[in-house]
Amino acid sequence: MPAMCLVVTAVGRARKLLLTCPHQKVTPSLAKPHLLCVEDFDPIYKIVGGKSVHTEDNASSNVKAMDKLKPALSGYVGTLFLHVINLIVKSGLKRFKSWLDDFRTAISFLNASNQRIAAYKSYCVAMGVRPRKFGLDMDVRWNSTYLMLKHLLPYKETFGMFLTTQYARKPDDPELLTPTHWYVAAKLLEFLELFYDATVSLSGVYYPTSLTHNAL
Repeated sequence: MPAMCLVVTAVGRARKLLLTCPHQKVTPSLAKPHLLCVEDFDPIYKIVGGKSVHTEDNASSNVKAMDKLKPALSGYVGTLFLHVINLIVKSGLKRFKSWLDDFRTAISFLNASNQRIAAYKSYCVAMGVRPRKFGLDMDVRWNSTYLMLKHLLPYKETFGMFLTTQYARKPDDPELLTPTHWYVAAKLLEFLELFYDATVSLSGVYYPTSLTHNAL
């Protein structure tokens, strides 16, 4: 029995409807009744100014139907892809929370004192490295975590050495940022970069993005 999942987003709220297709007896083809369902709900989509996402199950019989539906539904895929990217990245970042928290602690330690910032700037100049400031990420924006690591990793040597000499710790305590921290950060940056580039591509303003997923 053909079915469809409709997600309508309007004014920051999402509503998910699992529907049994009322047009299932129109034709033995799966594509035609699903397209009729899309047309039924399209006025709602236009009125609320939101987005609708249509998904099918993974039965092999749907392959041919999806080939026919793909051109008609190409305008609906952008929002779905961005939502999936957000879910993947947030799930991944949860597993690295302890590592990321140490980087946040280190950046907060540097930024908490103007004298410390000036000392780090002088150290960078002495090492022949262009000094820069580091910002913290935001919990609600995973791309800010990507940018935090992207800006910090090139300063691994200077920032790491500065912390070693300035960050107070007990004799038996490990360094705040160990070589393992930097290794994890480098791998995490590679992971995030793929999704960051995809998000930027799908969030375009001056070009159509409905078919961009074909190139990703």
